[in-house]
Order: sequence, then C-alpha cells, then structure tokens
Amino acid sequence: AQAAERPQLALRHLRAAAQNSRRRAMKFAAAGLALVLAVVCASALKQDPCAGCDEGLALAYQGCAREYGNPCAETDEAGLVISGAGTKKDVSCCLKKEKHDRCLTCKSMDCEFKTCNVNKLYYSERQTVMVDKTKTKEAYSEHDAAAMKAAGWGF
Repeated sequence: AQAAERPQLALRHLRAAAQNSRRRAMKFAAAGLALVLAVVCASALKQDPCAGCDEGLALAYQGCAREYGNPCAETDEAGLVISGAGTKKDVSCCLKKEKHDRCLTCKSMDCEFKTCNVNKLYYSERQTVMVDKTKTKEAYSEHDAAAMKAAGWGF
C-alpha cells in the first residue's frame, strides 16, 4: 500500500509547488504593476509652478493691489494691520499676490535648454511694444536724414 501511495504523494507535492510558484509570480506581478501605477500617478500630479503667468493674472494682481495694498497682511477684529496672527485682508487676492510673486521669480529663471515653461514677458508685455516703436522707420527717419546730410549724402 505504501508503494502505491508514493507516486501520488510525489504528484501532490509537485502540484503544491507549482501552485506556490504561480502565487509568488502573481504577487510579484501585482507588486510591479502597483509600483508602475504609483510612478505614473506621481508624475502626472507634478504641477508647473510657472503655469498661468499671463496678462490676466497681472491685471487681477493690480486690481487686488489697488483695493487692498498687501492683501496677505494680517488684521485684527477692528481691521487694523497687526504683526502677529490674525485674518488676511483678502484670501483670494493673497493667492493672486503669491502667484504673481512666483511668476516674477519664474520670469528670471534660466531655461536655456527648455527645461521649464516660462513666460519671459510676464508683467512687461507693454514695455516691449514701446521699445519696438522706437525701432520703426518713422522713428529713425529724422535721425537718418540728419546723419546723411552731415555725411554729405543729403540735398
């Protein structure tokens, strides 16, 4: 009877070992998949601190600065600015001010190899228009005519 049980016992051990091997492989695959998903989700959640630096934010910040001065200043119950903890003058404007300050920092970042997304013209869009107006043909015409006449090219 024992001799007949030995092959069956060996077969049972082989089946159990195969099942344990499959379970380990499935656990390893599930752990690998969870790791890959965690990395993908973490990279998708990465936010760009320099995004949204445009003229709309600049105008919103100027409106808040006109209305509240420093909207992040802490005030007491009477509405007076204090140095300690209190309530902010305006929370949404404080967020705009913080974003504006961050955009000014982003503007000065060196992105030589396109490693960041920066609006280099933030808060100076109109200034570049005025500079460009000084470089038109009309702006140079009076200087060019006088220089040419002085050099003997004029009438």
